[in-house]
Amino acid sequence: MYSNRPVPVHISAAEHGITPEQISHHALTVLQRLHEQGYGAYLVGGCVRDALVGQLPKDFDVVTDARPEQVRALFRHARIIGRRFRIVHVIFGHEVIEVTTFRGGDDDAVRRSDQGRILRDNVFGTLEEDVWRRDFACNALYYDFATAEIIDFVQGWQDVSAGRLRLIGNPQTRYQEDPVRMLRAARFAAKLGFKLTEDTAAAIHPCRHLLKDIAPARLFDESIKLFQGGYGWSAFEQLRALDLFGFLFAGLDELLNRDYVRIAALLKQILQGTDERVAAQLPVNPAFLFAGMLWPDLTRRREYWLHQRVDSETALAVAADEVIDSAVRQVAIPRRLTDLMRVLWALQPQLERWGAIGEPGLPLAQLSADHKHLLAHAWFRAGLDFLCLRAAVGEVSESICAFWRQYAPAREAQGGELIPTHLPEDFASHGSLPDRPRRSRHRRPRRA
Repeated sequence: MYSNRPVPVHISAAEHGITPEQISHHALTVLQRLHEQGYGAYLVGGCVRDALVGQLPKDFDVVTDARPEQVRALFRHARIIGRRFRIVHVIFGHEVIEVTTFRGGDDDAVRRSDQGRILRDNVFGTLEEDVWRRDFACNALYYDFATAEIIDFVQGWQDVSAGRLRLIGNPQTRYQEDPVRMLRAARFAAKLGFKLTEDTAAAIHPCRHLLKDIAPARLFDESIKLFQGGYGWSAFEQLRALDLFGFLFAGLDELLNRDYVRIAALLKQILQGTDERVAAQLPVNPAFLFAGMLWPDLTRRREYWLHQRVDSETALAVAADEVIDSAVRQVAIPRRLTDLMRVLWALQPQLERWGAIGEPGLPLAQLSADHKHLLAHAWFRAGLDFLCLRAAVGEVSESICAFWRQYAPAREAQGGELIPTHLPEDFASHGSLPDRPRRSRHRRPRRA
């Protein structure tokens, strides 16, 4: 598959500085057991890269020369998953260590589509072959458990030091093999602050159409990593700069092209608020995120139906159907999330209406029945959080937000520190779906 393969460089523990304390105890358990059984055992990928740049790795991936069946036999709680390439998940409570057998080179067993995308590659190989199946050079660094050295075949060590994001091999070929690598390029650039090399960036434009062939469920998974990893706003900017955002949310991308400043202001509030919660190790819910990101498209469609003289409630319900149907075709947002998105959207006009006529400072007991009904709604806090984000960009009067906030005082986080009400801690912690909105019983109006 690749020619002129270089001799690997071995980087000592004294030079790279990674210590056992930076490695998950469960990952060390897997590495040690493989080593004791005579197998090669290495950490590889993002965990090595993140440790080198001073970030705390979230996931630990292990590679070995042991076959999947041999790995599974060593651990009580382990299962083999995957069809394209079989891997083993070793389960330790809430932590899963992914163990992969070295992948082989490009031979007849690797099945590809007409566009060059790898469809099946159950080809096992050696460490020297495995490195060429990695995507970016900074992700192709192997931490050897036996020696505590890092093994580098592709100058990934230099890329990490230089803040450089470079695909291994021909960029256009690598994107054709797996178009999601283009989204990963945007994600890693956002997360690490690395700059794409000229050839890695230039190959995206002629290949980006290949993302249309990726399963929506896989794009949903990637969108969660992009927008809920703690660098969502930076990821959004990277996607826009690389002209990839439309392959996730086409309707929103079209609106951004028309009126970027106004719409991006709300997206910035949503995404940066999510980033702050992730940084504070507070829970986040993708339904809140997607509801905010798709709100501008919902607003546009709702206004269309209102101009067609459709009543307000039906206009909102039909617009929600359209937005969700369109989004799900691109990014397979699960029903459990779209139901919550509908709740948040349906609450907005009610909070606006009754908040506008609310009397500031009125005791709770003297509020109208309609006000009390909204305050008792299971998702009132999340709806208020969303309303206040809209108020922050001038879409709703701050006085409406202030009215409702006086009945929803801030509460304490786990550490005892007071947190503002715009952080939806209630929303993220609920496990049920009360007050699920029903789709309108009216016949769906036809577009003129």
